Amino acid sequence: MSRAAKTTLGASIVATISIVAGVHYLQIKERETMYKGVERDEKRQQEKQQRKEDLARNRERETALRQLQPISDPPRQRLA
Repeated sequence: MSRAAKTTLGASIVATISIVAGVHYLQIKERETMYKGVERDEKRQQEKQQRKEDLARNRERETALRQLQPISDPPRQRLA
């Protein structure tokens, strides 16, 4: 085998190994990033549920307070 053929073969092997290792590394990083997205989504869903519960409690409180002390409509102002 000639020196040029050996050099080409060696360079091809090194390039192939580098590409495979690089793709493997990128897949690992992408998997970690995707999992963090799942964690963020779960946290957002929990916060949304908490806000819904808070809103329901506030509406119940408002209803109870309105029964204790009715609010009359404010007087309307005339536009001149």
